[in-house]
Amino acid sequence: MPDPRIRRAGAGDIDALLTISSGLWAEDAGTHDPEVMNTDWPKQHGRAAFESRVDDPDWVGLLAEIGDDLAAGLMGSYPELTPFVRLREARLNSLWVLPQHRGLGLGGLLVDAFLDWARERAAPYAVVTAFTANPTAIRLYERHGFGSHSVTLRTPI
Repeated sequence: MPDPRIRRAGAGDIDALLTISSGLWAEDAGTHDPEVMNTDWPKQHGRAAFESRVDDPDWVGLLAEIGDDLAAGLMGSYPELTPFVRLREARLNSLWVLPQHRGLGLGGLLVDAFLDWARERAAPYAVVTAFTANPTAIRLYERHGFGSHSVTLRTPI
């Protein structure tokens, strides 16, 4: 099997970004929070969102490929400050590995590449959100230095 290659997504990679986003939304949000999360977001809004962001220096799409095959992807951002936020943080917004490529370390390679991208922007911190019901994702992020910072609690009313 050829070594995986990590590269930055460009304008010609919108379909690959949609594949990654659709897979993540269906598997993660669709499993852990389908009544709240719009699992059709990639189909309804993804193409326009990615086309508008792909050249933004404060947004990154990273793709992992094995040979000519898409194997995984990550999207992240470095949001501008707001009146509520005094320090910019890099945000790892999404990461998904295609099922047939799991167990090869691609998630870790993507997280490392994202952290390198964040360091290039002099981000003091990187943040990521994961469902508590997804311990595999939480372990991946913890292995790369992420730790609990805040907790969101929810109750039905």
